[in-house]
Amino acid sequence: MKGVFTILEGAGKGTSKPLTSALMIVGRSKNADVQVDDPLVSRRHLEIRVESDAVFVENKSPQGSMLNGKPLTGVVSLNPGDVVEVGTTKMRFEEAPASATPERRAVVQEMEAEMDGTRLASPEDIAAAQRKEDKGDETRAMADDGTRMLNPNELPNWVGQEKIEKKVAARSDAPKIVIAAIALVLVIGAVVWYFATHRGTAGATLTYKDNLYDFSIDRPLDWSKTADDTGLMGFGLGSDSGNNWSRVNIYTDKNPDFATTGLTDGFNRYKDVLKKRYSGADLQGSRKININGVTVVFYQFDTSALSGIGIYLLNNDTRIVVECTGARAVFKQDVPRDQAILKSFQLGEYVTQQYIDFPLPDEGMQQLALSNPSGLASQVDAAIASGKNLFNGSDVSPDNLYKAIQQFRSAAQLSMAPPQRLPAYDTAAEGLAEATKKFNRELDEQRFQITSALKEGDKRRAYWEANKMMQMVPDKTNPAYQEAYEILQTLPVPKQ
Repeated sequence: MKGVFTILEGAGKGTSKPLTSALMIVGRSKNADVQVDDPLVSRRHLEIRVESDAVFVENKSPQGSMLNGKPLTGVVSLNPGDVVEVGTTKMRFEEAPASATPERRAVVQEMEAEMDGTRLASPEDIAAAQRKEDKGDETRAMADDGTRMLNPNELPNWVGQEKIEKKVAARSDAPKIVIAAIALVLVIGAVVWYFATHRGTAGATLTYKDNLYDFSIDRPLDWSKTADDTGLMGFGLGSDSGNNWSRVNIYTDKNPDFATTGLTDGFNRYKDVLKKRYSGADLQGSRKININGVTVVFYQFDTSALSGIGIYLLNNDTRIVVECTGARAVFKQDVPRDQAILKSFQLGEYVTQQYIDFPLPDEGMQQLALSNPSGLASQVDAAIASGKNLFNGSDVSPDNLYKAIQQFRSAAQLSMAPPQRLPAYDTAAEGLAEATKKFNRELDEQRFQITSALKEGDKRRAYWEANKMMQMVPDKTNPAYQEAYEILQTLPVPKQ
């Protein structure tokens, strides 16, 4: 398995290091494969072993290492999205598809960047920008360069010019009619050419709304419905038997189990559905992203005949999957349009997504489940008991709800380590769902208090409300913590 480490915090933030050797060292040494310039990192701090089907890490430093916020002990396999912390440096592991060609990898990387809301400028973009810069902004007011537009009354011979214009207007209108007819023909031709060549690009769309599942998504104007007897809803263009077709398919389902299914675990199981639906499907990559306030798993896949991208999400007892597929021959040119379709996805105006999530069990947990099942069960029970105590005492400390979520999440993760998940999973998942809902409600209430204080001009109260929101989320990498921190930076510190 190939992978890459991306530095999230610390020296070299934003840089990535591909895992290219069977054994790699993370440390402060100049000879380390992944050099980390951090005084709290040992010269040989962490070992990475890359095998065909997994990547393993092992702490080698007395300073210790962290994995997803917990001490790293023994040899542990990494899952995509895991965060390893050495000293003050945080690195995220991502799986790199081994079967992708260089061209395909470039397309996948660009798609992921676009879905996250950013995009690297192409050479064509840069050239166009340079041409615009050289030419200047033709729409900008002339007053910017020190000149001004004259009043018509200031112009010499203005009356004479006006008489000339009236004489011209008095001539026959025949030439104007001919010119207008030619222009109309050109416009119609341009429209026909546009729809023939742009294959439903953004700007020519209709919104499809699903009232039962309460969501909407845009689809190209010139696509036809492709619903069938199975309940599949979709739209498409072209014949599946050709090399110039595209589809967007929407798969929806309701099941009470979805409310207690982790997003990561649910998508992991959905991979089997994907491979059955598309024979020989090869998953090129996946990651969690946010689209219009909804957390989804964005993924890409290939078969010998088609390519596709999609989003997978859970909302309480509902599962929604949207997949854009097309013939491989036209995949690359259709990527921007397919991304626009997925990025248009929205839940209903008054719907707030409700879901749970937790990491899949690592190899250490799976080994513990086989070697000491009673010990694992005891850990699960202890985590559930701790989560319940923290939940019941949520009014004692602002961060108790957050800590309860972590305990229930740990219990759910551990309970899935055995070949057959433990019966305690249901209790852990239900506790996680309840704690998450309450935590999100209290976060929303805290946001309301901050906004209310700011509208009233009470900066002192706004400061302390934002401060409380930070205390509710002790994890500095959490978006809610960062949101509150950014608000604090705009407010003066109240005098004691």
